[in-house]
Amino acid sequence: MSVLPAALQPTRDAFLTRTTPAARLVAGVVWLVASVVTLDPIVPVRLAVAAIVVLWLWSGLPMRRIPGRLAPLGFAVLSLTVFSILLSSANGDRTLSTVAQIGPARITGPAISAGIAVGLRVVVIALTTLLVFGPSDPTRMADSLVQQWHVPDRFAYGTLAAVRVAPFMAGDWATIGAARRLRGLAPRGPVARVREAGGRLLVMLVSSIRRAERLALAMDARGFDSGLRRTHFREVRTGWRDWLTIAAAIAVAAVALFVPR
Repeated sequence: MSVLPAALQPTRDAFLTRTTPAARLVAGVVWLVASVVTLDPIVPVRLAVAAIVVLWLWSGLPMRRIPGRLAPLGFAVLSLTVFSILLSSANGDRTLSTVAQIGPARITGPAISAGIAVGLRVVVIALTTLLVFGPSDPTRMADSLVQQWHVPDRFAYGTLAAVRVAPFMAGDWATIGAARRLRGLAPRGPVARVREAGGRLLVMLVSSIRRAERLALAMDARGFDSGLRRTHFREVRTGWRDWLTIAAAIAVAAVALFVPR
């Protein structure tokens, strides 16, 4: 059963949903490496455009929900871009022409170019991550890594268990707060809220350790640490779509890096 939010359930017959997660992961790594090996802002622009096209045509994800899911990323992109522009070493080079002067801060053209490139790289990382992990659930990702990359079962399915348990932390936080209020320990004032948050975090830490112990015992009882070869209920095999995805990703990265403006 998928753990993706219901609004982001992909279409089953879309191209990327029929490729293996390992192939998408390789393609995503290729794009991420291509976006960081050069400071030229045109490279992340080309990769971002390619990611949007793939997301629109072949991901199978509901496009109406994507902007809302990525909206919080806009603040991070804007912040990184502004700080990269203001803190760029190119602003101290007096041989470069000044584009803007904000008080004592001097901004040059290369600083603006470098800051925009940083922001665009964050966009590429977000879109690539969505393309890699969005078309399938974490269970299929774990199956793919174990069967195709031979990742140890204990590590892969232990990580899968942690991903599935993570959403419960929000419920634990609310439950702990409600229990403290019932006992008359509701905080009053900002200082008391900070102290109360520390107490909640301590309770959550203890609860997380206990839950991790139960998960470890359950996995050991099912033989995940036996060292024996395990069979798999859901077989994952490499097909032509996987090779096509990897080849297309390499081709797009090459075009983004080496084709002149």
